Amino acid sequence: MRRITATGKMLGFGMAAVMTGAMALSAFGSYANPGTYTATAPGINGDVTLTVTFSEDAIESIEVASDETPTIGQAAMEEMVSQAVGSQTLTPDIVSGATVSGTAFRQALADAAAQAGADVTEAEAGTEAEEAGAEAVVYDVTDADVIIVGAGGAGLTAAFTAAEQGVSVIVVEKSGVVGGNSLCSQMGINAADSEIQEELGMEYATSELLKSLQMRYGGREELVDAYVAASGETVDWLAADLGINFTADQGQGEIDPDDPLAGINDAHPGGSGLFMVRADDDGYTSLTIIDALTAALTSYENVTLYVNTEATALVADDNGKVTGVKAAAADGSEVEFSGKAVLLATGGFGQNHEFVTELRPDLANAITDEMAPTTGDGIFMAEELGAKTVDLEYMQLFPHVPYGSTWLSPMSMPGGFMTTAIFVNQDAQRYTTEGFDPSVEGTLAQEKAYVIFGEEYLNDALENLMNRGIVVSADTAEELAEQLGLDGAALAETIEQWNADCEAGADSQFENTTLTKIEGKLYGYRFGVGAHYMMGGVLINENTQVLDENEEPIEGLYAAGEVTGGFHGQVRVDGSGTGDAFVFGHLAGEKIAEAVSGEA
Repeated sequence: MRRITATGKMLGFGMAAVMTGAMALSAFGSYANPGTYTATAPGINGDVTLTVTFSEDAIESIEVASDETPTIGQAAMEEMVSQAVGSQTLTPDIVSGATVSGTAFRQALADAAAQAGADVTEAEAGTEAEEAGAEAVVYDVTDADVIIVGAGGAGLTAAFTAAEQGVSVIVVEKSGVVGGNSLCSQMGINAADSEIQEELGMEYATSELLKSLQMRYGGREELVDAYVAASGETVDWLAADLGINFTADQGQGEIDPDDPLAGINDAHPGGSGLFMVRADDDGYTSLTIIDALTAALTSYENVTLYVNTEATALVADDNGKVTGVKAAAADGSEVEFSGKAVLLATGGFGQNHEFVTELRPDLANAITDEMAPTTGDGIFMAEELGAKTVDLEYMQLFPHVPYGSTWLSPMSMPGGFMTTAIFVNQDAQRYTTEGFDPSVEGTLAQEKAYVIFGEEYLNDALENLMNRGIVVSADTAEELAEQLGLDGAALAETIEQWNADCEAGADSQFENTTLTKIEGKLYGYRFGVGAHYMMGGVLINENTQVLDENEEPIEGLYAAGEVTGGFHGQVRVDGSGTGDAFVFGHLAGEKIAEAVSGEA
């Protein structure tokens, strides 16, 4: 559990922050019971606990203890600590992209203030009026060698790569935090022929084998070649320049030396045990790298990050060269950034349900588990300039996403890889063989779907969802059904039949072989199939340049990460998704630095 103390610090490097909703202490009086108080509220990864010290007329200090994501929840709360103490407000801004963590912070702060004798109701009532006078962002730097749109794994990696080579960079981020959907990734990076892998004894991590695996699923050969060639260099660079400590992933079992790829499952292809390296200092590889990138970029004066700033259009000169980006500031004003090149690193489009459904009508009932506000902005802006898109219809689905939450590990879910629950529809009837893979088609066909499980399988992740009101519980099936909006008698009958099947040793309706009885206190929640990862996007070449419909480069325009298409083909190989961000981000930074350094 990480602790944030005193006044905290800014979210990022050279960042312009938006201060909205801040309210002066004088608006609601003083603290009648000065002292130190502790309060807790549920965050996204567990409880957020604040220890707050009050004098008679001020918030003196705040200490936060939580397990929230370092580059999202914890970073956002650091800013909230700074704002609460610096502006003496009980309603610091909830940073865009960190709503759950920010809400927990506010709830706990209000609780602590109430213990100290503050009129919290009056304080909260004044927030709306204060927002009208919010302080606007000051965009004091609007020209740079390169403008990067998106501060996820690809954008941050490209920014650091370019900055190392003396290139000036502006990063424009739509949300209020950095990291993007790279923070959803639990996988390591697939790479080949790196010095790190040689030191780790990864004898099968060769370019030939990695290319063979990646080409199975229709990836464009020039992009697969570019990835494979750059992957080892990127891993070695991350280790040397950022101090990332990589270890070999041992996820796959025994490997046949005569056919090392033989054990890879086409339904869930991955590089575990062959190509994948991990860096798990902060939970998993992407978090570790993004934290290191964010920290390293603070030392570069030639890098400026603007959050809460949404790119709206690309700017091109009369010759068609891309020279900048138009953006909407948080206060609604327009700002234009000018540069010698623009990199799109805006991620996919999982949050754009209309576009997902347009491409795939069969996903009309899908939701998403993406953390970042990915609505396809980069794709649409590039198309306006004639960019070609490929493979947009290919999407990796995550079969089990709780409504009201974002991505959670399938190992935490009772309907994940080991099925310890039953799935029921709006009629409280089972409709599928439960599990990670077999349930997708059936769930998409339902108007609504729910997970029902017993108290034996209430783990920490599910208990936290329960604290947030996403998971509900009851002593009887009828009571649980009432909370879920289901028919009580029908749910009771379904559970009774399932338990009878478990006793008989066979699923009478489908093919579930786990046969775990649902006993004790009952739990349930609504879930859906998530649009998890987008294989398609704007087409790039081996230099990360965006291509037009004739597959010729659009001068000055580059792209990296999930916004691009062509590399994965129809299926994402585990380890190459994380690699897509960091490897192509590094490659883009190198190519852009090389290009702009040659310009006058």
